[in-house]
Amino acid sequence: MLRLAATYALGAWIVIEAGSVLLPTFGEVTPEGVKLDSEIDHSNKAPRKRGKSNAIIITLLVLALGVSITLNVTGIRDEDIAEETGVATETPSIAVLPFSNRSPDPDNRFFADGIHDDLLTRLADIDSLRVISRTSVNEYRDTTKKLRDIGTELGVTTIVEGAVQRSGDNVRISVQLIDAATDEHLWADSYDRALTTENLFAIQSEISTQIATALRAALTPEEEVRLAVMPTKSIEALSYYTAGRNNLYLRRFDTLQEARTQFSQAIEIDPDYAQAYAGLAETALVTLINHRAIEPSQAFDLASRAIDKALRLDDQLAEAHAVHGLLKLTQWSATRIGDGNAEAAASFQRAIQLNPNLSNTYVWFSSLRESEGDYETAIELLNKALQVDPLGRIPYVNLPGFYAQQGEPEKALELLVKAMEIFPDWETPYQYMANHLMSLGRLDEAVAWALLAETKTDDPMTRGSIMGALIEFGDIDAIEEFGELFSIDHPMYRMGEGFMRFTDSDFRGTITVLEELQLNTDIEAKFAYPLISMSALMMRDFDKAQEYLLRANPLLSSDTSQSVDRQNFRSAILLAYAYQQMGDARRAEQLLNEAEQVVSQMPRTGIGGHGISDVEILVLQGRNDAALDALRDAIDEGFVSLMSYEMWTLDQNLIIDALRDDERFKAMKLELDRKIEVMRENVEHAEEADDWSELLNRVRGDELIASLHLRTASR
Repeated sequence: MLRLAATYALGAWIVIEAGSVLLPTFGEVTPEGVKLDSEIDHSNKAPRKRGKSNAIIITLLVLALGVSITLNVTGIRDEDIAEETGVATETPSIAVLPFSNRSPDPDNRFFADGIHDDLLTRLADIDSLRVISRTSVNEYRDTTKKLRDIGTELGVTTIVEGAVQRSGDNVRISVQLIDAATDEHLWADSYDRALTTENLFAIQSEISTQIATALRAALTPEEEVRLAVMPTKSIEALSYYTAGRNNLYLRRFDTLQEARTQFSQAIEIDPDYAQAYAGLAETALVTLINHRAIEPSQAFDLASRAIDKALRLDDQLAEAHAVHGLLKLTQWSATRIGDGNAEAAASFQRAIQLNPNLSNTYVWFSSLRESEGDYETAIELLNKALQVDPLGRIPYVNLPGFYAQQGEPEKALELLVKAMEIFPDWETPYQYMANHLMSLGRLDEAVAWALLAETKTDDPMTRGSIMGALIEFGDIDAIEEFGELFSIDHPMYRMGEGFMRFTDSDFRGTITVLEELQLNTDIEAKFAYPLISMSALMMRDFDKAQEYLLRANPLLSSDTSQSVDRQNFRSAILLAYAYQQMGDARRAEQLLNEAEQVVSQMPRTGIGGHGISDVEILVLQGRNDAALDALRDAIDEGFVSLMSYEMWTLDQNLIIDALRDDERFKAMKLELDRKIEVMRENVEHAEEADDWSELLNRVRGDELIASLHLRTASR
């Protein structure tokens, strides 16, 4: 059990300390997201015959890549959005539904999508219109819903329908603008032209102007210029760009690789295609952030060159400014040193000024403000994103985390349930419900929700969110079963020997193996450094522990104030412990004081909580009585398992050793053990009866089960 606990805790540590704050921002992580597919040998998929323990180790490496510690789902799509964002209801609003393809060739659907996408882009450039983003309107492709219902669901007053017919060298585009409440046609027209890029973009410009006129939306001189822009003179380049955008929107690892190729092909045909450069830059960054499938230096170099080129070609291109902000944010997030966050904010603000209807800009900007600790602004920005993209899933995977980090765990639970109502077959809200409940100390409920999530996806990582609960329950069979789901070609598998030695308490061997292993990527280093530093602490090699803690957290090497933040405060506490053991009381005290300030602003439980970090700080400050009081407070607030927050169990934590002989500590530890035992029995009873409804119902009652048709599969 100690080996299993150490292994899981290491996975949790990696997720907390090495996981990017941007990871949940762009979509769902896939198992292949660590390495380019071309770099993986798929010839052997059989499990490695090194025993179940090694399988568990590799599983938890996968888990560390795939499970974000930041809570990730919401479901605000009601009147609260308008109230919180302050969006005026009288603002003309419009949803452009996907254009139908009336050509005999079904492949021309992509051509119709390109017309639709360009029209959306042009309309979104009009500041006096609120234009629903592509992600949301695509939910209504080939829909049979009434326009009035669509208008209500998207919160718009008008809807555009269109059709494209391509025949040889000619094209016909038919468009109609409809009042969503009355079905009244406000404007309609058809365009029959020769198929040239000049004609296509001229039609789009004319349609946009006519719609703006029909809605009495005033056009500024700058917007009139933007509407007349012809982004490329090549139909072929336009086709590659449209295909690239389609693949980029999907955010999957395989589609991102295709998108990168397609944007490059568009640029090869038309080297002056600014939008294609912006798309290429975004693809590189999303591949890094979502999938870790490209080296950071390579992604930054590619994105930087592409954005520079896009802005030289068109300095009014909002998409390019937004992606520039994403680049600066991603670079700054890696070290949190310098003024990259200010540069990112300036780029996001410029993008919003040029185009207030780009939902990605608000989402990325919200991640910046969240990483700076400004949760109120982060929430406001995400609600603005939902105004222009009501069915875009990205905002739905961030808002509850922001509420949780503000100390509103019940609000986060409520929003997760709303997300399930909107996306009942999307596994992510269920999975993050399990994550959140784990951190709230509700381990039995977390197991029920994780098993429910498994019924909605084939992704074996789904159960990873509850590994800590399974270890606390001593369910070794379930852990081993989970570990055996993964194959030997996992890209982090070559580090398995170091993990194996660590779990065998061979800390010297762990360090030797990992230091001799040439780390091919920054990603591998982020996994190795915490492991080496922890092994060094166990060996009381505090010089080496310090070295690797600082390698993993360069901001902590600063001797100035405010070097500790929500991303590195746990490492700061460990480093303070090392400094104390080395006799450097001054630096230890500085780190502890900074960490104490950070922790005091954080919730204790829930995703984004600190657990019992205040207890650790107080022990290192020699305030054992206060530490015991804080532990009592933690238990009263719902704290149960340290493994939801840190890389070790309560029994293994070196920092709190000074408390172990105290009778109060012993009593509280026994209390926690009894709580865990009760929850273990609850899970056993539910499993035997194959009925998890009682545990699921605790979140919101019987109505939840009835409305979502919940039923879990037996393990």
